[in-house]
Amino acid sequence: MANQHSQTSGSSALTLIDATIKAFDQGQAASPQEGMSLLTDWFSSVKTNKQAEELMQPMQELRDELQGGAPSNTKLTQLLNQLADMTESKADQSNDEDLQSRLTTLSTALRNFAGQLSTAV
Repeated sequence: MANQHSQTSGSSALTLIDATIKAFDQGQAASPQEGMSLLTDWFSSVKTNKQAEELMQPMQELRDELQGGAPSNTKLTQLLNQLADMTESKADQSNDEDLQSRLTTLSTALRNFAGQLSTAV
């Protein structure tokens, strides 16, 4: 999966949402490197979207945790659940049915991955 989800300047947010869902739905945990690559793409996308700028803080914390070398599953679980809550809220606010559906799916994928981390030894 390495860098299959890199965004070009003309790519849509929907493409990034779909790539993130796919990364978490592969049935195996994404590596910290894959997580960092996705986060880089999300930072680029969120920086240009005023409606999503509140996502920056938990994303920065997630990046810091992944860069630390030995990420804490507890902290990752907390941050992924926080991002899932925020994503679900954005879905509820959306008037675009397709975007709403994708954001809801993304929120579920984030929660599922957080659940996997919380049960990992």
